[in-house]
This record gives sequence, structure tokens and C-alpha cells, in this order.
Amino acid sequence: MNVLNKKVLKGLSFTLLSFMLVSLIACSQGTAENSSSEEGNGDTVELVAATINPSDSHLAQTLNAFAKEIEEQSDGAIKVKVHTGGTVGNASSLYQSVISGDIDFIYSDTGWFAEHNPIFNILSTNYLFKDQEHFESIVNSGDKLSYFEDALVESPGLKTIMYAGGLERNIISTFPIESIDDLKGQAMRSGGSSAELEWWQNLGANPTSIDFNEVYSAIQTGVAEGSQNSLDAMIEQRFGEVAKYVARTQHNLSLGFVVMNNERYESLSQEHKDAIQRAADKVQPEYISKAFEMAEANMETLENEFDVTFTNPDRDELIEKSRIQTTELAEEYGVTDAIEEIFN
Repeated sequence: MNVLNKKVLKGLSFTLLSFMLVSLIACSQGTAENSSSEEGNGDTVELVAATINPSDSHLAQTLNAFAKEIEEQSDGAIKVKVHTGGTVGNASSLYQSVISGDIDFIYSDTGWFAEHNPIFNILSTNYLFKDQEHFESIVNSGDKLSYFEDALVESPGLKTIMYAGGLERNIISTFPIESIDDLKGQAMRSGGSSAELEWWQNLGANPTSIDFNEVYSAIQTGVAEGSQNSLDAMIEQRFGEVAKYVARTQHNLSLGFVVMNNERYESLSQEHKDAIQRAADKVQPEYISKAFEMAEANMETLENEFDVTFTNPDRDELIEKSRIQTTELAEEYGVTDAIEEIFN
């Protein structure tokens, strides 16, 4: 029996050891490796970045360019592995993973941050920015969004490294939109955020919450008569096959954050932090500018490949209705001054 027990114990020990080794390999970005890198012993710091955006999308390209620039600015001392297209998780799991530190960087829109701090619903409202010049003056200024950056560090512990976006959002629909009156009573797809649902309601539409990957079929089957998306998303998802009108409302110039787990960031040497900041300073303005430049080409694609017709509704009433929501939320959360920084 003693011999048998020893054999069983030995077998169990081997199995347990094998499991631990596999786990350690799978978690190659784990604490032990990171710690050795951060002690300044010359080892390469390896970081992981992720986004749900497809590899050929502008936002995924932005993240890839950022990763490459970090390696160059650090002279190879930092390497960033980028996962695109949701290959390591959906938007929710990526958000939780960067909070837990299992992933170092993610690109995220502001809607996810509202889970921990509802003030971020304000940044999801529309017509915050007048045009490209105004947008770039805010994100490239270095301090206009500091209130929100500080809030992210406090909860859920995320460091804002870089801004991305600049893609204009418009309304694609099965019917032409010449004015706000054309939206009255129409079934429009909304994402899950309360801010977007309320926005549609303020415009007189009848919104219904539908997952992004179900928008095509929802429009095709008549569950929804339209959606609001960036032009490149309309092309990538082939929405033009089921909806033939795009109202160029330009109601939203996408504001996205590239964030890093703050504890991971603070564990880096100052030299490594500086390299990351230099990379951000170079990539951010370049790729935001590219996003604005893409609009005309995307419009041509929608017109020529999908036979989509563009309309140009009067934006004055759209802006008026949208600003009501922004102002009310700012007052509710006591951040009027922070929002005035953007409007002014």
C-alpha cells in the first residue's frame, strides 16, 4: 500500500506540476516576467494590447501603429503584442481584463467607463465637437479632458495613454432623412447605453437596443429602420446592402481612449513611461487626422459600391436637441465646468 500511495502521490504531483507549467506559459505576461523586466536587468518588457475592431479597421491600425512606435521609441526595450478583431475577448471581457491587469492596453469607447463612473455618459452624447479643428484642439491640448482622465485613474484604475478616433458618425436608414421630423416614430437601432437610447428619444425616434453584430439582420428584417454608425463601420458591416440612405448628420466625432492598467503603468521605469508617451504624442495626432481624411473616400465607397444616397439635413435642430441631454447630464453629475472646457 505504501508503494501504491507513493505512486499515486507521484502521479498527482506530476499532473499538478504540468498544469502549473501550462498555466504559466499561457500567462506569459504574468507577474513574474513583468517584475524581472521592471527591475532594470535589461530584459525586454512585453506588453499586450487588444481591441474588438477588425485588423483592417482604422482603429485597429491606430493601435498597431502605436505598438510599433513604442518599440521604436524604446529602442526595442518594449514590445507590444496587439490582438485585434476580438480574438482574445469581446468588448466587455477586454474591459474587465485591462482592469484586472491580464491585458495591458485596450482601445475603448467611453461607454464602458460609465459602468464605474456615470459621468462618462456625457462623453457619449452628441455634438460635443463642432468640427475637426475643435476636436483636435481638445484631444491634442493635453489638459482639456484631465477631469475625465483623473476619474479613470481613481476608478477603475486605468491610465489614459492616448486618444484615438475622429471618425464621424452619421445615420444610415431605409428612408431618406431631410430633417429631424423624418425620424418621428421610426424604429432605430440603439446600442445598450442609456445615453444613446435617450438621444434617439429626444429626436422623436422609437429606439430599440440591438447588439452591433445583429444590426444588419435587424434592418434587413424590419426590426429596425436604421442605425447610427461611423462610415467605415457601415462599409465593413455592409449595412448599405439593406439600408440605402445616409443622413450626414456628423452628430458624433468618435472619441476613444487607449488606456492602460494603472498599476502596470506605474510599475514601469520612467524611461519606459517616457518612451510610451513619445509614441503616443506621435501617433495620436497623425491617426486622428487620417480618420478625418477618410470621410470623403468612405462616402464615395458607399455611393459607388452600395448605391447609397446621402442627404444633408439641417443640423441646427439636431444640435439643439442633442445639447439638452449633454447639459442635463453635466448638471446632474456636477461637472458643468468640465464640459464647458470642451464647448468653449
